[in-house]
Amino acid sequence: MEKKLHVGNEIKKELFAQDLSIAWLARKLGCDASNLNKKLKSSKIKLDLLRKISAILGKNFYERFSDQLSNDI
Repeated sequence: MEKKLHVGNEIKKELFAQDLSIAWLARKLGCDASNLNKKLKSSKIKLDLLRKISAILGKNFYERFSDQLSNDI
């Protein structure tokens, strides 16, 4: 069975790839960096937050998880 994707880790990888920080993303979202870091450590994230992060980073995180769901089905 394929390893499950961890949404927080995927977001952190994209931040690193774009040479951005969690603090930068938190400012864009209008939230506290330590609170955002806690959310990214979780394997779950609210869809509205994921949508905002996807828009800010210009990366469709839904697509990765949709692909995994298609494989699971």
